[in-house]
Amino acid sequence: MNIEQVMNFLVEHRAANLPPEALAEVFTSLSWCLDSEANVVAIARSWLKGDDEYRVAVSLWMDDIFPADSRQDLVALAADIHTRFPALSERASAWIRRWDNAYGESP
Repeated sequence: MNIEQVMNFLVEHRAANLPPEALAEVFTSLSWCLDSEANVVAIARSWLKGDDEYRVAVSLWMDDIFPADSRQDLVALAADIHTRFPALSERASAWIRRWDNAYGESP
């Protein structure tokens, strides 16, 4: 079983009403505990492009890991999420503000 299968298993077998923040915390911890071969971040980022709102929410709630590599990519991601999942729009926009606080507003 690889880490992607583990992550999918955890999402698919989560407790009823488990908020995405809970699994995001687990995945954030895994991203720091496992070597780069595990690719936890890459898997979470791939979920951002998918159609499963819960997985997108989990990815957006992963702290300490930007969901994109540039401000321009964050802006595009936020726009896409706003269109597909309006309920997650604010969380996606919050990442832009975090980027600006960390690196400034330059693209």
